[in-house]
Amino acid sequence: MPTAIYIAGLGQSTNKESEEKYAARYSKELEYSTSGINFYTKVEKIYYNDDQSSLAVKIYQHPKEQPKSDKDTLVYTFYDFEYNELLIRKFQNKNLLFKNLVLLLLVIRKLPRLISSLFKKKTYTKGGQTFYMFLLFLIMALAIVLVIPSLLGFVGGTNLSYIKNNLNTNLVDMLRYLRDFSIKMLPITSLLIIFIPESSTLLTKVAAEFSTIDNYIQYGEQAQIIQGNLDALIEYIVEIEENPTIHLHTYSFGSVIALDALFPLGNEPSANIQNNINLLITVGAPYEFINNYYPKFYKKRINKMSEKIEWINVYSTMDAFASNFRKDNKVGEAKYGIMGKKEVPINLNYEIARREKYNLFSFLTLKHITMHQSYWDDSKSGQSCTRLIFNKMKEKHYFN
Repeated sequence: MPTAIYIAGLGQSTNKESEEKYAARYSKELEYSTSGINFYTKVEKIYYNDDQSSLAVKIYQHPKEQPKSDKDTLVYTFYDFEYNELLIRKFQNKNLLFKNLVLLLLVIRKLPRLISSLFKKKTYTKGGQTFYMFLLFLIMALAIVLVIPSLLGFVGGTNLSYIKNNLNTNLVDMLRYLRDFSIKMLPITSLLIIFIPESSTLLTKVAAEFSTIDNYIQYGEQAQIIQGNLDALIEYIVEIEENPTIHLHTYSFGSVIALDALFPLGNEPSANIQNNINLLITVGAPYEFINNYYPKFYKKRINKMSEKIEWINVYSTMDAFASNFRKDNKVGEAKYGIMGKKEVPINLNYEIARREKYNLFSFLTLKHITMHQSYWDDSKSGQSCTRLIFNKMKEKHYFN
């Protein structure tokens, strides 16, 4: 019986998607591809560890002329793998200033590589888009951090005189300079709030996401427990289902988690992974983004799964993060995988807008960034990339 594990994106990437919506779209595609059969879903919460749970969304079929019953045939089961909480737990209770400082230091640390990426057109085609995004993050973080000294404006002339009499004159002059400079920064902060009404909330989320991603990739923070939980979920599926074949459906940063499990660093994948997983699906995979800004992350990987899995990759050329596994930003067959040419994915291009509609204004308003969330419509029945994936799976006989 084919079974799936759905690994979502992180934070902002999941605004339009959930495992239940994802499974409901698959149910619709199954119905569209058959006649005389209805499909529906049932949701069940299961525990695969003492403190780890998963939503199991089961897709059933029954003849159209008959009502639903306990004897209906189970067709496909999706288990969601939840890792978001583990990654962002460290930053959830931090204040806005702390998160700003973390984001500011992260951008400053990556600035040399961000600049060099502008000139690597032959190896990384989206350096301009990501540089502009990080530049905005830098401005937003600086704007808020530099506003803090304006609080000195509450210190009146009399109090400044008192401070001047009790502190070094140069220190007082420096405080006054910081205060005046900070007050001049207020209009910039005001503009950010006007043009990006949810800027403080957005910045808070962005800081948490990029900081946790950086810690996961750079230092392996929480990687062991996340991969251990994924192994535990796979073991649970293997134990309760007879001879399961497991498909990994992943979106955005979820693909990083999956690739980490399939092609680990140092050790071979678990026996359950080697014996039961035969398909990887990635949507909007940020492989090239990560490989460019963290070039050591995918080095020295174990390629035990290279010939054991088939890989379907959905991408948009308008998405600043999605990888097409080519040396250009064009539609076409993939040329390489994370292990070179040993596991080249099957590329499926999905676009919801014509490329020529995007111009300088689109670039400045971060349309290429927001396109990362455009693989699905908000509703379960809306337009999505699911049909492309389903048709390719059917063509490859992953559905009977």
